[in-house]
Amino acid sequence: MAQAACALALGRLDGLLAGLTDIEKRLFCVGLLREVLLAALAQAGFTDATLRFHAWFAGLDRGPQETPLTCCSAYAVVRALLGELSHHPWEPLADAAQTIALAARFGADRPAHAEDALGDEALAKAADLTKQASMNDDSALPFAGLARLNALLRADPLFAPVERAVRRFSLGGREVAVEQAAPRTPLWAVDAALGRVLSASGTWVHALPCPGAVTAEALQPQLWPGERALLAVRSLHLSITRICALVDQARRRAAIVGGQLGHLRSSARAPQVWKFLTAFAPLGLDQISSAFGVSRRGTYAIGDALTAAGLARRESIKGKVLLVAEEPRAISGSAGLGQASARPDQALAEFDAAMADIDRLLEHRSG
Repeated sequence: MAQAACALALGRLDGLLAGLTDIEKRLFCVGLLREVLLAALAQAGFTDATLRFHAWFAGLDRGPQETPLTCCSAYAVVRALLGELSHHPWEPLADAAQTIALAARFGADRPAHAEDALGDEALAKAADLTKQASMNDDSALPFAGLARLNALLRADPLFAPVERAVRRFSLGGREVAVEQAAPRTPLWAVDAALGRVLSASGTWVHALPCPGAVTAEALQPQLWPGERALLAVRSLHLSITRICALVDQARRRAAIVGGQLGHLRSSARAPQVWKFLTAFAPLGLDQISSAFGVSRRGTYAIGDALTAAGLARRESIKGKVLLVAEEPRAISGSAGLGQASARPDQALAEFDAAMADIDRLLEHRSG
């Protein structure tokens, strides 16, 4: 049952991607990259990543806090992922990663560290293991390849789960042992490369990253094969479900672009900037200039156009002005743009008909 539900979700996502317009693809890819980065940071042990992400991306605050559970810095994780996905074979995803890399201020005023190479090493190793798991795959479904990949991960010293440490100390004359949490292994790198296993079996056309699909729980050595397969399939299904939700979200936002900014020229940068603001993070004027190749004066014009349309507002944070996305309430819900615009017209027509009935009654009485 779990495999059938997962296979259905995989096929649905592939079909959804095939039907996207160019604007919807752009919004989807930017939203997917945000999900990839936040999921990778959470898996790497940075529990405050979501809280600090916007300010860190704008260069206004430090990165997520490192702990004894983290094996490398948060900067190393995002730099490696953006560098890898900037060369993705699917052009919309590669373009979105390149734009994010140009706008990012993650490493502002940060000296280089030797550990920054750990992210690249993890991605290279994950690519090698997913390639091995995909070899000689003649199945129409990816589950055999996932099983091979899990076996390779359990045998690899970089990705295999680390045993929990035991700390012993004296308390009140008694010896006490406390089991500590195990350090995290870089499974976020496997999530980024997992799409290769799915595309090798013909399940997907595009080898997309699957944030949160590979978990340490499914790699524990004490599990029975059936238990391991069930955990792996369930985590993959949850990841695909979240990606499908990003597709639906991209379609709603694309309707907003067409309805609110459709009067602008095709070369206008305001729609491009708003796609980024709403799907990824707020932007400073310097970030807009770097990512979209506009002058300082052009950034003011973009901000004026978006604020006039009610799609963004300006906020001053630590002396820096940021553009923050806003979505019109009438369109940001589940109804599409056409439905949202049709409802007021229908209400007005009903109101006019009711008033006409009242006028006829009054004329009849006066007669």
